[in-house]
Amino acid sequence: MLGIYEQIFGNSDHRRLARWQRLMLFMLAYFMLALGAMTLSNADETVVAPWMAGPLAIGALLRLHPRDWIIPMIGIALADLLAHYLCHAPHGVPRYTVINVIEILVGAFWLRWQFKGTLVTSTVASFLRVLLIGAFLIPLAGSLLLALTEPRHDSGLFQLWWSHYLAGCLGMLVMLPVALKSSIGRWRVLLSSSILTAFNAALLLTVLLNAIIVLFFPDEVVWSIVALLLGALLFDFFRSTLLNAVSVSSLVALVYFYQQNGAVHIGMFHYITIVLTVLPALLLAMALQDFRREQAQLLQSEQRWKSALEGSGQGVWEIDLVRRRISASLEAHRLLGEGDYADCSMERWREKTHPDDVAHVEQALAAHVAGQTPLYVAEYRVRQNDGSYRWYQSRGKVMQFDEYDRPLQMVGTLIDIHAARQAELERERLARDLQEEKERLQVTLDSIGDGVIATDMAGSVVFMNPVAEEITGWHFSQARQCPLHEVLHLHGADMAPQSLELINTCLSRNEVCMTGDDAILINKEHKVREVKATVAPVRAAGGSAMGVIVVFQDLSRARELQRRLTFTDSHDALTGLYNRRRFEQAVEDAIGQEASTPAILVILNLDHFRVINDSAGHLAGDALLIEIARLIEQHLGDQDVLARLGGDEFALLLHGRDLEASSSWVDTVIEAISALRFFWDGRTHEVSVSAGLIPVDSHAESFGVLLGRVNVACYTSKQYGRNRATIYHPGQQDIEQYHRDIFMAAGLREAIENDRFMLFCQRIVPLQAEGSDYLEVLVRMLGREGEVVAPGAFIPVAERYGIMAAVDRWVIERALVHDGERLKQVLNGRSLSINLSANSLNDSAFLPWLQGILSISPLSPQALIFEITETALMNHLDLARDVIDALRKAGCRVALDDFGSGLSSFGYLRNFVVDIIKIDGGFIRHVNDNALDQVIVDAINQIAQRLGALTVAEFIEDGASAERLVKMGINYGQGYYLHRPMPLDGLWLQ
Repeated sequence: MLGIYEQIFGNSDHRRLARWQRLMLFMLAYFMLALGAMTLSNADETVVAPWMAGPLAIGALLRLHPRDWIIPMIGIALADLLAHYLCHAPHGVPRYTVINVIEILVGAFWLRWQFKGTLVTSTVASFLRVLLIGAFLIPLAGSLLLALTEPRHDSGLFQLWWSHYLAGCLGMLVMLPVALKSSIGRWRVLLSSSILTAFNAALLLTVLLNAIIVLFFPDEVVWSIVALLLGALLFDFFRSTLLNAVSVSSLVALVYFYQQNGAVHIGMFHYITIVLTVLPALLLAMALQDFRREQAQLLQSEQRWKSALEGSGQGVWEIDLVRRRISASLEAHRLLGEGDYADCSMERWREKTHPDDVAHVEQALAAHVAGQTPLYVAEYRVRQNDGSYRWYQSRGKVMQFDEYDRPLQMVGTLIDIHAARQAELERERLARDLQEEKERLQVTLDSIGDGVIATDMAGSVVFMNPVAEEITGWHFSQARQCPLHEVLHLHGADMAPQSLELINTCLSRNEVCMTGDDAILINKEHKVREVKATVAPVRAAGGSAMGVIVVFQDLSRARELQRRLTFTDSHDALTGLYNRRRFEQAVEDAIGQEASTPAILVILNLDHFRVINDSAGHLAGDALLIEIARLIEQHLGDQDVLARLGGDEFALLLHGRDLEASSSWVDTVIEAISALRFFWDGRTHEVSVSAGLIPVDSHAESFGVLLGRVNVACYTSKQYGRNRATIYHPGQQDIEQYHRDIFMAAGLREAIENDRFMLFCQRIVPLQAEGSDYLEVLVRMLGREGEVVAPGAFIPVAERYGIMAAVDRWVIERALVHDGERLKQVLNGRSLSINLSANSLNDSAFLPWLQGILSISPLSPQALIFEITETALMNHLDLARDVIDALRKAGCRVALDDFGSGLSSFGYLRNFVVDIIKIDGGFIRHVNDNALDQVIVDAINQIAQRLGALTVAEFIEDGASAERLVKMGINYGQGYYLHRPMPLDGLWLQ
């Protein structure tokens, strides 16, 4: 059934088809109701069959606009004709159908006219009007037409009219409410419910009750009202009217059935009783519908009120002033952050309220309860579960009094105002901050070093800070409301006024404008100041300009200082010549230029300048440098560049001369300087200079490379007698060697900074049956590409340039501290020998540093041997004695290396106590076949034995030499034959 219903009323895909299906269903329902009523009335004239087809048609037409009635009326007429043809003689059928159609149209138009086109049945009064018109007036017209148009009737005209009228009234009473209250939704709900429902049970019980009444108590038809009244009480209006229709239909059907069998006889009075039973049931159902609607509206209104309160974040509370209990809504509990929704006492509320707020809240509450205030309003803080406090606002009023007008109950709302209160506090803080900021701004404007002038839209001055007054020469009281261009005279480099132009540009573009770097200001005293000004628009809230702010700085002193700094940045402070940076830029420019004659780079270095500086003083040295600078300037050409690179070194870049001409020019300058007699403090000082020259062309690499090479040439001049010039030529052996040494020295310093050294070791082997071998630590430098550099390539350079002491420190710290633990395990009681250079002995800070290293090293001092060369002893006798004594006192042993290479080797043994003497390798290489070497080696060994020192033979390169040294009694041997040097890291692998 529900599927057929959905196909007809719920199918939205085929609306036209569904519309015709609904029409056919309506015609079928009209036909069945009309056929049933006429069948019952024709079979037995004493049976009054309720005419339900007419009310059904009226109810259907009322749902449509009159312009849409044509097709439904045709369907109604056809269904009516068919029903009458089946129940009446053919000659009377048109008359019945016309009367029924007229009755339907009159009823539909009448009801629409009475209710202004919109049928209202929502109230009891409106529904009574519908019943009066529909149930009593409309059947009256139809029944009169039927009675008057009936040609003859045996029972009389009144009897005919009365039966038709009663049938119409009964049909209208039971069917018109059903038709008016029917809707697609109500029928969908009804049909979709299961069979076992309370309504279906009520229908069945109603039919059974009617059967019992008709069969056993035909004179008590009024008892059928019981089921109808229960239906009105239990069900909604639609179901109760449907129950009325079923009850009346079942009563009429049962009367007809039992009268046919002769079981009962019911007269016309009983039908009036049925009408009177239906009417109270309808009125009760309508009254209950009003009551339920009012209850629903009240519930909905309450729900809306609660939703509105909850949506607005407000909770509701009630206070029982007699029991002093507080109850609150769920929203109020939620606002308070409480999980317990039970009522609480006033004392409990007092405990949760902030102590500072309790007094004024209770005062406000007492004032309202006493009638002193029309409304209770209080703001206070309530403690949350986490111990913090939040702000709330309560508003309430006494709503209930006893018979003596004493307040019983208060109702109010609770609002969380924490955010608003915090915002208010924040606004107060911001107001204070704004005031403080205003004060700070005023103080800042009064104390900053920039001048500030504010104007209005007319360009008149409205504010000046003290700095602006000082720069412009105007006092603010004089400048107020004066045009800005009269107070601030800004000009460009061409002295064109700029004040008005800046303001107009700023206001027209509504953006910040500023003067150029060459702007000047002429103040009221006509003093010129170099300034930089910025003009910015002051915007109102809408973004429109309301004036300008001019900020300007007096840059006169700064720019003068900048000019001086610029000069100092590129010039030597003493002589006023170019400094190294500016000269380097000139040389780099010359390298990048293509010229037929390359420039010539010249270095001039004063000879013995330090003697003059130390003997006559630095002031004399400075005076000499200035005098020489002025002398050289006298010989410069127009394009030549002269600079002081530092100290006693001058540099020149000569243009327009070839190398030979430049060399002649340099010789002339050298002669002029040599001819100079420098007088200072009553004494005459002779001056000479050495020079180096090198061409500068596009093939030159860089200034640094050129400077290094020309310095080599200048050094060569000093080596070959000074007071001369040398031209740098690639390939000269002495120049190249010096150049290589310089680069090696630079590479050594870089290697020390970047830790590019590597430790090697070589075994020193016992040649006699007694003693154990020990290791000597050697050092190798690593190049930039990681290649190993032999010690003969860098150690002489390191000693010559004073770098060897740093290398010694690197070796000692790496061996004794960094690798100390591993060496201690590898040595296992053996000794470790380390070399000390002459540079270290000459360093007074070396011995304390070494003692500090020994104190933190894992290696015992007794396991350490320090080797000192004979040449180191010769050059630093006193320092060497102190170092040797300190090392031996600490427990270390000392070895004298390269013994026999000097002229006074044996003399050192009188001045120093050593533990080991290492015989120079020059005596060892040919000891097997050279008798003189054998004598010298034997003599050194015998002296060492008598002094208690051990001997070590170096550079043992073959087995024959080793055997000879064994026979001679040498204690230890060292050389490639016995053990080749290996990386120290290889020991860990062994």
